[in-house]
Amino acid sequence: MKIAWYAQRLRAMSAGEIVHRVRERLGRLNEAAKLKHISHRPWDGTFIDFPHRPWRQQVPPDLRKQLAADAEKLVRGEWELFGWKSVEVGAPPCWHRDATLGVVIDPATPSRKLDHRHLPHDADARAIWEINRWSEMTRMAMHSALNGDVRAIRVSQLWLEDWCDRNSPGHGINWTSPLEAGLRLMNFCWFDALVRGCNDPELARRQNELTARIVPVHAWWVWQRKSFGSSANNHLIGELSALVMAITRWPSLALMICPAQSVWKLLEREILRQFSTDGGNKEQALHYHLFAWEMSWHAGLAADGLQGEVLERLTKAAQYFVDVVEAPESWDFGDSDDAQVLPLTLKRSNAVAEFRGWLLGRADGAALRYWLGEPPQGVKASMRSKWLVQPESGQVVWRDARWTVRADASPLGLGSMAAHGHLDALHVSLWFEQHALVIDPGTGAYYGNTALRSRLASWEAHNGPVPVSGRHTPRRLGPFLWMNHHATPKVELCQDICVMSLECDNTFVQRAVNATQGCVEICDEVGMEVPHVVTWQLAPGWRVEQERKDGFVCHHAESISVHATFNGTAIESWEIVEREASPHFREQVTTQAVTITFKGTLTTVWRKAG
Repeated sequence: MKIAWYAQRLRAMSAGEIVHRVRERLGRLNEAAKLKHISHRPWDGTFIDFPHRPWRQQVPPDLRKQLAADAEKLVRGEWELFGWKSVEVGAPPCWHRDATLGVVIDPATPSRKLDHRHLPHDADARAIWEINRWSEMTRMAMHSALNGDVRAIRVSQLWLEDWCDRNSPGHGINWTSPLEAGLRLMNFCWFDALVRGCNDPELARRQNELTARIVPVHAWWVWQRKSFGSSANNHLIGELSALVMAITRWPSLALMICPAQSVWKLLEREILRQFSTDGGNKEQALHYHLFAWEMSWHAGLAADGLQGEVLERLTKAAQYFVDVVEAPESWDFGDSDDAQVLPLTLKRSNAVAEFRGWLLGRADGAALRYWLGEPPQGVKASMRSKWLVQPESGQVVWRDARWTVRADASPLGLGSMAAHGHLDALHVSLWFEQHALVIDPGTGAYYGNTALRSRLASWEAHNGPVPVSGRHTPRRLGPFLWMNHHATPKVELCQDICVMSLECDNTFVQRAVNATQGCVEICDEVGMEVPHVVTWQLAPGWRVEQERKDGFVCHHAESISVHATFNGTAIESWEIVEREASPHFREQVTTQAVTITFKGTLTTVWRKAG
């Protein structure tokens, strides 16, 4: 597999990129020495007032209370990773430990000798990086600023000092990804502003020392190691966004990098490259859509650059998110690692709903409005009982008061690697009474359980018709590398019916979705030569309670039951099976699914039971 991975990875690169990567690898040989030199150079820590500080004015009633509750737990070392998993990380945290498994990675190893994709004992680098993004320190500083409890900031400063002591630049797992360093920079911009806003001389003195230890080496390293070529996906957006924010706050950084406006110009190009003209993110991963959008928005605020074509594209991207996401039970398509940029929502576990609420000007976005101000203008809820087609991104959505239907006719993903794409072409997700009903099963983990990750991203884990013998393409060669991409599916509206089609491995399948207020009818056509299977995977909480000759009834404790019926020209068999799903990163559950094997045509109708 390694030989095939390297071969395909080379094929994914241009000749210029290969030369660039060779030079970059050679540059790493003396990287630690350069970082050490930068850390000892005199530092002009003069800062300007960015991000702007709204605190102590018109604070949402629930925000002070929630921040106080969060800070109390964080100070004790009780953290909630990925917005759902409670773990003990220590106080200060063990910065090199996968807290979900208890595996510690040696912090003294030079970063250039660490392969974060293959860590001992199935440790996942993403789980380690989660506690090193400094969001929790920013959260505690928010509590201090709004509730007058400077103890939380003092603790945060001690922890950041400990981080610097235990993470020598150029050594250990936390110096392997420039995006991770960028996320630390973004959080430190906010942390620094919050600390200065307390007007405490002792806090300010310690903050001056921290800033000198953290900001120059982080900014220089992110600039030197920023992503490029075939891997320039949301990582590059994050790295450039961090640099725009940092240089804006500490203008002296421009002397070692370049002016913030020059970095913003690079970021503008990436925003226009990575977000389609219809607003969709080309990575074809809904969680990363919001992740990249938020980073871009923060940088635009810093650079005073939210205008013209970039503002128009980010506004369309905000509208796309509002149109395509469903909350609170979101079940995104493509990869999701439940990342956050900055801890600005009232509750991280409800971040999707809060961002959607903020973009639509609703009350549930009050915390985001407090920190970020007004959302982009013109974003609004889409019309009910009408198909909304995103022609370039390939997502098609229909909503009314009872049903939400999201159909996928998207390409595999961005660029030659399609790093965060899944084999979900022709998949349909359903929500009934705001409860997820038929799901995309999620992501699992990036490195810690590669077998689960591969299964959840496969054709068989999604519900488009798949030959019983399976499909051979596309083929995954690594966590973020696909080869032999499938053709982009076709989609059109025919008499208010969404019709999608896909040609892959010399077979042609078509799916027509007809949504009405009473039911959702999905008709699959595959021809009579090759038997195909459709797998309707139910969300957790739904159980089949009654089997019938032509279908089944499924029940949810908080919803009206739903009846699914199916008929076709040659249904060979159907059965209820158990399937894996991942509601959140590193979370694994088992749900029921119904598999139907057929030739010719299969029509499945979902309606309220009775």
